[in-house]
Order: sequence, then C-alpha cells, then structure tokens
Amino acid sequence: MIENNIQIIWVSLLALGLVKVIIIVVIIGILSKIQPILGLLASILFIAYLLHWIG
Repeated sequence: MIENNIQIIWVSLLALGLVKVIIIVVIIGILSKIQPILGLLASILFIAYLLHWIG
C-alpha cells in the first residue's frame, strides 16, 4: 500500500515536471520568435536549471 502511494507521488511529480518543461519550451519558442536573443538566454538558463535539477 505504501509502495503504491510512493509510486503515485513519484509519477505525479514526474508529470508535473514534464508539464513545467513543456510550458517552458513553449515560452522559449514564443520568446525566440519575438526576440531571438531573449529566447537564447531563456534556453541557456533552462538548460542550466535542468542540469542543476538532475545533478
């Protein structure tokens, strides 16, 4: 029972993480169309954040 709850929490955290990633990618895409430099900066920050999050 406890293992199931942990799996559900883990899956929901992963899903939330994916949703955040998708939203950020969309924002970066929009920024890239409006201001290429802003899009580039946003993607660099995002990659740095991902590396920090994984590490």
